[in-house]
Amino acid sequence: MDTAAIVACSAELFRASLGTPIEMPMKPLHTSVSAASARLILTIAACALSPMASAQSWQPTRPVALVVGATPGGSLDLTARLLQRIFDQHKLVPTPVVVLNKAGAGQGLAWEYMQDRGNDGHAIALGGPNLASNPILGAHPIGYQNVTTIALLLDDYTALIVRAESPLKSMRDVVERLRKDPGALSIGVGPALGGGAHIGAVVGLKAAGVRIPDVRFVVYKSAGEAMIAAMSGEVDLASGTVANYPPQLAAGRIRVIGITAPQRLGGAMANAPTLREQGIDGIFTTWRSVIGPQGMGRAHVAYWENALAAAVKTDEWQKDLARNFWTPNFTTGPAARQYVEQQGKLFREIFTELGMAKPPATREAMPR
Repeated sequence: MDTAAIVACSAELFRASLGTPIEMPMKPLHTSVSAASARLILTIAACALSPMASAQSWQPTRPVALVVGATPGGSLDLTARLLQRIFDQHKLVPTPVVVLNKAGAGQGLAWEYMQDRGNDGHAIALGGPNLASNPILGAHPIGYQNVTTIALLLDDYTALIVRAESPLKSMRDVVERLRKDPGALSIGVGPALGGGAHIGAVVGLKAAGVRIPDVRFVVYKSAGEAMIAAMSGEVDLASGTVANYPPQLAAGRIRVIGITAPQRLGGAMANAPTLREQGIDGIFTTWRSVIGPQGMGRAHVAYWENALAAAVKTDEWQKDLARNFWTPNFTTGPAARQYVEQQGKLFREIFTELGMAKPPATREAMPR
């Protein structure tokens, strides 16, 4: 409670103790408690609740920057702009929310920009697995420990696919081959080693007992290019987020042999098996979150938690989830922070085993 609130409550308590009427509507109390005592009790209760009221009373007073670590038009950018539209159309935020694209350093430049805007609640950003991986890979020094996790939004699972004519009929076939010889098959991923497509495949293969440092991963500019390589037979299979594949799946050009989700997805992916149902306990998601600068105040966090909670209930948000085969996972508070911390431990274990862990990077060394 701030000083002004303390003074106000002290004055009210003093007046109530003297039986002085408090300027607030009251219904008659049909009990043996005196009116003065009742006023005193109500005043004490109001003062006790005032920190909560104070924490929920803040709201933006000028335009808010929603910073995205990607170029316009990509999946991250579209998610940010959807949130922007929902905030505006449903009047969830009283001031304009402006999407700012700051691509580079594995989204690290976006988080750096957010940090530099200050922690007064007027700058937030989209987050994801790079918050866990960047510091380990030396991509950028800002990680989950250097920001405020406001909320998890959704899960975006990984799918492993093969061309329609492939002799590989299931992930069991893949695992059987790779257990005998980890270099027997090639797996296309994009846009880089250490990204979601790569780690999604690694998590599944590691859970199946494959020696992952010896697996042959072929890097392409995007998951789409990796899919084309698999369709042409240039690689044996490809890995990427689920939304990349429905058109080619419907056309009969590819088969999905495993998804890193805990249960099957719906729609066009209803017949795609999970790794788990094939005896492989490999679950991985390219999760998305909303973050704030390090040291963000409780009132600012509470405001954005409430605004986001309202946003994810809208029809627009739900339709976008279904269209992209995303799974809702709105989580706030300690549970969200614990999940991100667990992801950090997972990534450190994987990158250490792969020999990809590097010394921490510095902001000064980052490309601009």
